[in-house]
Amino acid sequence: MGKQPKQQVLSRFFAPSAAAKPPVAPPPPNPPASAFASFSPAKRARALSRSPKTPDAKKHKPSSSSSAPARDAVRRRLLEPPLSALPAPTAVPRLPASNPSSSGSGSGKGYTPLEQQVVDLKARHPDVLLMVEVGYRYRFFGEDAAAAASVLGIVAHPDRSFLTASVPTFRLGFHVRRLVAAGHKVGVVRQTETAAIKAAHGGAAAGAPFARGLSAVYTRATIEASAGELEGGGAPEEGSRYLVCVVDREAEAVGREGFEVKVGVVAVEVSTGEVVHGEFMDGASRSGLEAVLLGLAPVEVILGTPLSFATEKLMRAYAGPASNVRVECTPRMCFGEAGALAELLSFFEKSEVNSPTIENNRQMIEISEADNSCHGIDNNRQGIDNDLHGIEGIMALPELVVQAMALIVRYLKGFGMERLICFGSSFRPFSANTEMSLSANALQQLEVLKNNSDGSVEGSLFQAMNNTCTAFGSRLFRHWLTHPLCDRNLICARHDAVSEISESMGSRQHSDSMLHDGEDGGCTASVRSDLSTVLSSILTMLGRSLDSQRGITRIFHCKATAKEFVGVIEAILTAGKQLQKLVLEDTDTVSSQRKSVHSSLLRRLISTASSSTVLSNAVKLLSCLNKDAADQGDMLNIFIASVDQFPEVAEGHVTVEMAKRKLDLLIVEYRKQLGMRNLEYKTVAGTTYLIELPVDRRVPSNWMKVNSTKKTIRYHTPEIVKNLDNLVLAKEELAVICRTTWHTFLMDFGKYYAQFQATVESLAALDCLYSLATLAKQNNYVQPNFVPENEASQIHIKDGRHPVLESLLGDNFVPNDTDLQADEEYCQIVTGPNMGGKSCYIRQVALITIMAQVGSFVPASSARLHVVDGIYTRMGASDSIQQGTSTFYEELNEASNILHNCSSRSLVIIDELGRGTSTHDGVAIAYATLQYLLKEKKCIVIFVTHYPKILDIQREFEGSVGAYHVSYLSTRKLLEITDEKMEIGTETEDLGEITFLYKLVAGASDRSFGLNVALLAQLPLSCIRRASVMAAKLQEELSEREENKVGRLMEKPAGHSPKAVCAAQPYQGLMEACRRILGDMRCVESSNDLTDTLSHLRNAKEIAVKTTKG
Repeated sequence: MGKQPKQQVLSRFFAPSAAAKPPVAPPPPNPPASAFASFSPAKRARALSRSPKTPDAKKHKPSSSSSAPARDAVRRRLLEPPLSALPAPTAVPRLPASNPSSSGSGSGKGYTPLEQQVVDLKARHPDVLLMVEVGYRYRFFGEDAAAAASVLGIVAHPDRSFLTASVPTFRLGFHVRRLVAAGHKVGVVRQTETAAIKAAHGGAAAGAPFARGLSAVYTRATIEASAGELEGGGAPEEGSRYLVCVVDREAEAVGREGFEVKVGVVAVEVSTGEVVHGEFMDGASRSGLEAVLLGLAPVEVILGTPLSFATEKLMRAYAGPASNVRVECTPRMCFGEAGALAELLSFFEKSEVNSPTIENNRQMIEISEADNSCHGIDNNRQGIDNDLHGIEGIMALPELVVQAMALIVRYLKGFGMERLICFGSSFRPFSANTEMSLSANALQQLEVLKNNSDGSVEGSLFQAMNNTCTAFGSRLFRHWLTHPLCDRNLICARHDAVSEISESMGSRQHSDSMLHDGEDGGCTASVRSDLSTVLSSILTMLGRSLDSQRGITRIFHCKATAKEFVGVIEAILTAGKQLQKLVLEDTDTVSSQRKSVHSSLLRRLISTASSSTVLSNAVKLLSCLNKDAADQGDMLNIFIASVDQFPEVAEGHVTVEMAKRKLDLLIVEYRKQLGMRNLEYKTVAGTTYLIELPVDRRVPSNWMKVNSTKKTIRYHTPEIVKNLDNLVLAKEELAVICRTTWHTFLMDFGKYYAQFQATVESLAALDCLYSLATLAKQNNYVQPNFVPENEASQIHIKDGRHPVLESLLGDNFVPNDTDLQADEEYCQIVTGPNMGGKSCYIRQVALITIMAQVGSFVPASSARLHVVDGIYTRMGASDSIQQGTSTFYEELNEASNILHNCSSRSLVIIDELGRGTSTHDGVAIAYATLQYLLKEKKCIVIFVTHYPKILDIQREFEGSVGAYHVSYLSTRKLLEITDEKMEIGTETEDLGEITFLYKLVAGASDRSFGLNVALLAQLPLSCIRRASVMAAKLQEELSEREENKVGRLMEKPAGHSPKAVCAAQPYQGLMEACRRILGDMRCVESSNDLTDTLSHLRNAKEIAVKTTKG
């Protein structure tokens, strides 16, 4: 949208000042308002305690009741905006310590009633940016006005005691979203009474303001859960918006040299009802916590202080100003010993909804076919079959999880959303036995969720695989991708479902073509095609509708509008009715060949999504509402009122009808009085019940003229005015009744919430499976075969392709094979030239493994895999200035995390370990790391290196380690560079031309072609020439050093040798043989001809054999 025009609106609600105030010095500028809570509460307290010195403009009498220091601080903050937000020549007087109204009556210097309301509201909510409803605008005051002006691009100006700014009421939603996106906690203060109700109930003095109260509070994590009540623009965000609470406690000094802590995390997606919890041990780098943050991507964080230094440092780096993540620090010591558990138990006992279960409910949906279970998802969702539920479930939670959850409950009470925690239907732990949690390094370095170039989703695995139609399906697919399955039965169940949907897509196309050709395709093909046809229709419809998952949660929070309620429930009802068309069960009239669905997972999901209980409840809920009134937002007629179901609404409608009837009776009397049989009420410019008479018609003196034309005059009689006031009052009271009844109606939805939530999650799972089937069909992927658990760990991929690069390169992508098995060769050492495709190959293997365990088909000709329990990567590195770590420390830290956490069932990928330090140290660390993995862990490893010394490990693990390189072609073409400073005849390294073939072949590469990369990077030619000369000199020096070492050994006097019995002549022969062997090896090194190379190697071998035998 375009930039909003600046507005300067002078309030008509404040009386002007009685006298000009004496000039006062402007207050010093405050620090800029920040949306981020400081990580140092003490520092923030010192900043707030500084009170700027300002000369007294006018001495006021002390107030009869002294204000509290905290209240004074709030007032100062309210009325002292930063100078940058004020018009240049204007200075706003600061608020005195006492209420100016107490300085004397009639002075005109005190707060207006509205200003006093604002001061009281700000004192109760000091951390909230308040938008106060005043007439047809929402106004900001003091610091809030300055902050809003900077974000919204509006003008803030002084008005009496306050800096103020305003926006129109019909743009509320648009401006709230902009303020929340900037990191503010925004509160909306609405008028809680109307003029008619205020007058009817006695009212206050004529100048008394309308009653106002804080009706809603919005932050980044809660705005989507309350979006239904926001009028006026603003597009919702489809991604997850987690609120995360983090607490930790130092562990005993065991394990990793005492650096471990125990971390407790609770994450709540308020807009969908999902609650994730976990307690885990974490090392000094907090890699486990970092993985949780990357996987959830929270938009708001609560830190339960005190925190350990390392945790605080990580959170400071993650939630820095660039991230726009809102942070609040809350002390948790207030709970005392076991106080958090007592508070939670008290909260759950008072609640009227079911308490959470501890089982992983998402896992319950996807019960393995081997279990042969027929439990309904509804029962599982409600915890009927769980061992732990209710109060027992709460007491079974880990201690730190209880503390974090208690802080979450306290926080959500400020938004009226704490009831969500009482539902166990969406509770799940971070890590389940059937899911693999990818590490933070794997998520970043494999570019699973976003690319490493600009941090966007473009070029990520998620973007390449996500074909979901709905927002809630996309959120679930993201979870699938970050938590691949590690249970073979569940993986195969997903593969079977994807395969069946994919086949139905093909049968649908085949059936369509046969019908087009006029052939009879038979019943079987047409019935089988129903699956993809029905799913496509349903998902397309849901994708065009409102977000059903967030919709039912907003209904549960009592934040949904009538239009949203009807739209969400109707969408679920329509989807359920279409799914019931599919034949799920075997009956006498339906053979197994004609069943539409064979996959047990699909049948369970479809059964839950089309549950007759849910559909009947949906019909029941919709039968109470007037759909036309809901679409128009007419709350007065939203209910199909009946005395039995909504007695108060029915009574309110009767009162309104009686008021209308009295007005209708009056017009009958006026017809008789005026002798005008056709007299009717007129409505002009919104003014109703007007009596229109000719100008020359005489009327009683107490009739009030409202408006007129040349020929007519329109009147209101005293009786009409009285009855019209009664009608307005009746309508406004009916509106209050309808709003109260609507809130009660939404509260009653809580008893159906778990059922509808299970239905929507089943629809989300169907969307994910349909997305995977579409991916497989469009890209000709193959179904991977997972070997049984008792077989050795293995990865056999034929013609594997990188799923992201293939979408960009198409047929130009070069596929590669991978053959690794624990009882055979289970380690590949990959060498080769820079930019030759080494990193692409190892990423490809990891991504194919992730895709297979997510349940997707994979880009290969065939794939036979064993389920891995973890994928660990160390690829690339950079220093972290925020955390104070060097590049080499980051490398070793990632390697340490791998060595401590991987197992024999893991896949480990390491790319160029040890390059951040000296060559000797780097080689030693890389060699020792690889040796530890092969000897201690015995896991599948792919190790990329430029160090030739690493290849010596093949002799130690013969048959288990293989050397490979990415192939290339090189030609001898000297680098033509003219440099006058270069000495004539100086030898240089032959750069030549290199062509990358990107094919992995056996054998090690002898060169890395670094200078060729320098040429591609367009380094200055003189620099490349000098580097070439230096490389040649270094190679020559190395060769000479080796020759001299052999020569010195051969030329030692016989008396100095341990073998003094040896004669001098054999030594001379041995030295000559070594020289000939070294000559052949130099030829091998410099030759690019395979035949020539083999000839020199054969010659060197013959010399060595003859020498040893002689």
